[in-house]
Amino acid sequence: MSATMIRCPNCGSTDVRSTAPDQYRCLRCGGGFNLIRPDVMRQDVVSHNCPVCGKPVEAGKGFRCTRCGSYDLCPDCVSYLNPDGHVCKTCLKKAGQNCFICGKFAFQTCQSCVGLVAKGKKDSEVVTKVCGDCYNLWFIDHVELKKASGGMPPRWGPVTFHCPRCGQICTDCAEEKQRFLRGKTYVCKNCGSELTLREQPMDYLQES
Repeated sequence: MSATMIRCPNCGSTDVRSTAPDQYRCLRCGGGFNLIRPDVMRQDVVSHNCPVCGKPVEAGKGFRCTRCGSYDLCPDCVSYLNPDGHVCKTCLKKAGQNCFICGKFAFQTCQSCVGLVAKGKKDSEVVTKVCGDCYNLWFIDHVELKKASGGMPPRWGPVTFHCPRCGQICTDCAEEKQRFLRGKTYVCKNCGSELTLREQPMDYLQES
C-alpha cells in the first residue's frame, strides 16, 4: 500500500504534524487543517480548509469543480459557468479563462492587449482579462467630456473605449493624443485607430 503525502492547503509544505485523528498543523506557516477522506463518513468534522486558498469551509457547504473533481472549495475559489457548473480557479487559469486580478472567470478580454502580446510589446501575464467584479476598474475611466466655456467648468464623466478593429479595450490601451485643431482624442495602442468613447451612467460608481 502506497503512503499518502499530506500537504498544507495554505502553503503547500509537507512539513506537517498530526494533532488528532485526521487533523494536522503545518510547521512552516502554522496553519491548522483537517484531512477529509471521501470514502469515510465523518460525523465529527464541522469544518475543513479550501484546497485552493486554505480558508475554512463548513463541512457540507463546499463546492466541487466539474472539470478536475476537486471538492470542498469555498465560494471565492469557484465560478459558475453555464452549462459547465462550478469551475475552480486552478482550472480557469489552465484554460486561460481567469481574471488576471482575482482569478475568477473572465468574461471580458482586451483584444488590444492580445495584439500587443502577439507583437512582443506586452507580457501575456498582464493581458487585461476581468470578471464582473473587476470590470469597472479596468474598462471604465473618467475623462473630460466637454471643455470649459462661458465661465462654466469642464464636464467629466465615466466612459468605455471602443476601437473599430479591436472592439472594446481596457483603459491601459486607450492612449491620449493631441490632434492639431481637433484637441484631445484617444487612440488604440495596438492598431493606432481612433477610439469611440461611450458615456456610462454615473450609478456604476455605487456598484464598484
